[in-house]
Amino acid sequence: MKSRYRFGFTIVELLVSIAIIGVLVSLLLPAVQAAREAARRTSCKNNLKQIGLALHNYHDAHRKLPPGNIWGTRGEPLGGGILPIGTFDRVAMGISPGTEPDRLHANWVIFLLPSLEQSTLYDAFDLSLPVDSVVNLPACRAELPTFKCPSDSFNDAPYERALQSGTSGHVYARGNYGLNIGPDQTCLQFMPMCPNGFYTDTNDLLNTNGTLWGSGVAGFNVSFDFGDFPKGHSNMIAVDELRAGIDPIDPRGTWALGFIGGSILVSHQFGPNTTVADGIISCSLLKLKLSNKFLVRKGMPCSLIPIFANFRSNSRSQHPGIVNTLRLDGSVHSVSENIDTEVWTRLHSR
Repeated sequence: MKSRYRFGFTIVELLVSIAIIGVLVSLLLPAVQAAREAARRTSCKNNLKQIGLALHNYHDAHRKLPPGNIWGTRGEPLGGGILPIGTFDRVAMGISPGTEPDRLHANWVIFLLPSLEQSTLYDAFDLSLPVDSVVNLPACRAELPTFKCPSDSFNDAPYERALQSGTSGHVYARGNYGLNIGPDQTCLQFMPMCPNGFYTDTNDLLNTNGTLWGSGVAGFNVSFDFGDFPKGHSNMIAVDELRAGIDPIDPRGTWALGFIGGSILVSHQFGPNTTVADGIISCSLLKLKLSNKFLVRKGMPCSLIPIFANFRSNSRSQHPGIVNTLRLDGSVHSVSENIDTEVWTRLHSR
């Protein structure tokens, strides 16, 4: 006689099984995400190691480190005698190329390209011309995998440098590493009440000033050699992580752009991933478009002084709780965002 019973799951058993699988998946998902982030963080650190090797190769070939950027002319009439060269972006302001040529030429990343196995891209640049010239713009759009941290969720969207002035086509690829120009105050040494500011070769900012440097590893039209770091290369941060801008008009994290925030970091007094805002030229439009609360929530706050200029940028990353840094000796270190701010400042100062 055949049995009248069937073997299988009841509805209740099936629901319980699904619930158990759901709990197991929810427990496993954070571990998977953590493993993926660990892999991304390792890739990011490997990028910095390659950049460190390139810096050393450049120094071997030229007996000095690359400058932060090359600024094409002396004097900055837009600064009113208060702000120096290297702070005003004429393309973003709509001044160039119509009224006058752009003054920003090659930056430290462009100079490192041959040491990063990017000689073809380096040869595509005409170093006698501004980076925004029609000759150089195609190269500025090139994606550099070595300069992109895989943890950054915004570095695939390019920067439109002239978009805030209503012009498209001035496109720049993103990057996630910035050269340390120094933790100096955002003022100049010769000014009253500025004991720890930046240096210039002359006090005539309107007409004759041609250099700007702080206590970091390079400056504008300024290079240093390894002998200029008496406290030791292992105690000096050369390159920090920075985050790519979260909108096409946000200039932060742009590898070919030698502006503060683009591929250069200054004012490290506040520590990594700080809530202190970055001073960038497009901040007013960013706040109108996205809101200040949104920028703060995304960890990308910004501020703007009455004059439209790039004047402050901090080290930031999307790694939980840390940023990666490259020391001048070529070693790479993950630094907690809770590091003592005095220690952090000293690590960025000669």
